[in-house]
Amino acid sequence: MSFNHRVIVISSVSGGGKTTVIRRLLAKHNRLKSAITATSRSPRHGEVDGIDYHFFTEAEFRQKIADGEFIEHAEVHGNLYGVPVSEIESAKNEEKILILNIDVQGMQSLKQKFDTLLLSIFLLPPDEQTWESRLRSRATDSEETIQLRLKQGRTELQLAHTFDYQVINSDLDECIRQIEQLLVKEGIE
Repeated sequence: MSFNHRVIVISSVSGGGKTTVIRRLLAKHNRLKSAITATSRSPRHGEVDGIDYHFFTEAEFRQKIADGEFIEHAEVHGNLYGVPVSEIESAKNEEKILILNIDVQGMQSLKQKFDTLLLSIFLLPPDEQTWESRLRSRATDSEETIQLRLKQGRTELQLAHTFDYQVINSDLDECIRQIEQLLVKEGIE
């Protein structure tokens, strides 16, 4: 399956600021539309089904995979995540550019399907101490989960060079400014 619609992927390590950056970009740019991805994990405090994610049981998620309802899907930190085909169709119908918050594995899968229509940006944490502090400030994960996310993140950082661009997320306003410059450079804004 291949697609002919422009898509932006913003990825980072867990705690790298993806969600915050995407929310800020959406608030400033009407041409962008956020994809609501799907997951088999339980909702975190304050998350709403159909707004933050489409939440499914693992069995429901696996059935949707079998039914071909995802553009891409992967298991991350013991949970399933995926991008529903319907999100791409919705953005195309609304004449919007879809912005996705997905991991490194997901970006690599989408790169094969969207080729040059995919713009990939990896948000780099300023340093490991700040990154770990951000993870801990969530206060939603056990120590074991934090250590798992740090280990996985170190692997993901080694793959940041596979993205079209890398932006250091030390100051939110500066990070947004740099991404906006990339959108202009790429003819998106």
